[in-house]
Amino acid sequence: MTEELVIIFSTASESEASPIAQALVMQHLAACVNILPVTSVYRWQGDLCRDHEHLLIIKTVQKNVETVIREIRKLHSYELPEMVVIPVTGGYLPYLEWVAAETRT
Repeated sequence: MTEELVIIFSTASESEASPIAQALVMQHLAACVNILPVTSVYRWQGDLCRDHEHLLIIKTVQKNVETVIREIRKLHSYELPEMVVIPVTGGYLPYLEWVAAETRT
């Protein structure tokens, strides 16, 4: 079985998130990308920050991780973007097979 995984990261706006999501899906680097409005609380350069952002949840496979991260870095406005890779340890097999099929290049 292919090693499916999820990559999460946030952007400053939906207008930044949407082109990134579309680029990843069009290039078969992701099978699907969800875009969700979120409120993030974090410390940045000594200040406590609270921002409205958009969280992207990318469904992909292990072989695409480095390329996905490179693509995000090219299109992302943040100096230090959050990019967290989470392995998928189970799920609905037909969906996981679809993820693998959609990310074949």
